[in-house]
Amino acid sequence: MLNHSILLQGWRSLWEFRPAANVVLGARLLAASLLAVALALGLMAFVAVFGRVDRPGWWWASILPNIGICMCIVHTLFGVLRLAGRWLPNTLVERMADVRDLRAGMLLSALALGSIILGMTIGFTIVPILVGFNVWGMFHSLPAALTKFAVFLLCVMGVNWAWWRARLRRQQLERDALDARLRLLQGQIEPHLLFNTLANVQSLMDYDPPRAKRMLETFSTYLRAGLSQMRSSDATLEDELAMARSYLTLMGIRMEERLRFRIEASVEARAAQVPALMLQPLVENAVHHGLEPQIDGGSIVVRADVREGRLEVSVMDDGAGIDAPGRRLRPGAGMALANLRARLQAQFGSDARLILRAGAGGGTEAVLVLPYHRADDLLVAAVAA
Repeated sequence: MLNHSILLQGWRSLWEFRPAANVVLGARLLAASLLAVALALGLMAFVAVFGRVDRPGWWWASILPNIGICMCIVHTLFGVLRLAGRWLPNTLVERMADVRDLRAGMLLSALALGSIILGMTIGFTIVPILVGFNVWGMFHSLPAALTKFAVFLLCVMGVNWAWWRARLRRQQLERDALDARLRLLQGQIEPHLLFNTLANVQSLMDYDPPRAKRMLETFSTYLRAGLSQMRSSDATLEDELAMARSYLTLMGIRMEERLRFRIEASVEARAAQVPALMLQPLVENAVHHGLEPQIDGGSIVVRADVREGRLEVSVMDDGAGIDAPGRRLRPGAGMALANLRARLQAQFGSDARLILRAGAGGGTEAVLVLPYHRADDLLVAAVAA
């Protein structure tokens, strides 16, 4: 039995060119059917107000044929769009779904219009046979029938277009607000990292100048990578891994033997395009909450691979686990993860997720699962546009 939330999810998915995989098909079909019934009733009301109907009982006689025809139109429309979302190239689907590219928007409109015409053809062919009703008898002439259908569908498409544009504007404002908050957070380099590094450099200059020089060089590399990432909203995973390596190397100089790390990533995964500064909060949490509380420290393993068209990035540590008894987190802990989840939700919706769980051998494992897109593919699509 479909509950209210599942039906609402199905209704919202009708307005997505490529809906999430977890949307129940029955909810989509039911939502489309309800929309068809509403369109049929609206069309009949339109005819009653603006048409010339002089036959008694025409409403009850034509309600089922109208519903049948609108069912054919709506289900054909969403069926064609669903097939196009599966068969067309990913870059073209993303551009069409965004509806801000003029040419892609015109292509989507042409696809929708062709689907509506196909649905009308199917409806006017099949419905009279099924219900034994002279559909054309509802109208005085063929031109009148087509004119009324065309005017009504244009009104419906106009209202839908206005609603869709308003929805896009709202989403864009929400995305801009989230991006502004993100850039504000990105611009605030952690004071404790900066001050501790400078203090360590100052103290090392007295008894270990080579190590102090190495720490200062590593910190400069880390800052350079961080400032470069802040200038854009997206980066490659290779860039993210380079920044993570610089940070872990810096922490390794500070913590010495208490920190060990390795990074394992496939060539395919390194070429993925990901949100900028996506990996940094996970690595920082592994150091601050996992290894620093441990007297002996521990190790961190960063892995990245592509499985079934999705990018999976994991950060594992063998330090204090998330369920460690008596564990005390510093104030503000969890804010970075909450911000990362909000970024993923804004950019990918339900197609991305962040999983935080206890590691198999102790410690904590953070796993990011994202849709996989190669950076060079997106660059080619941008140049072509």
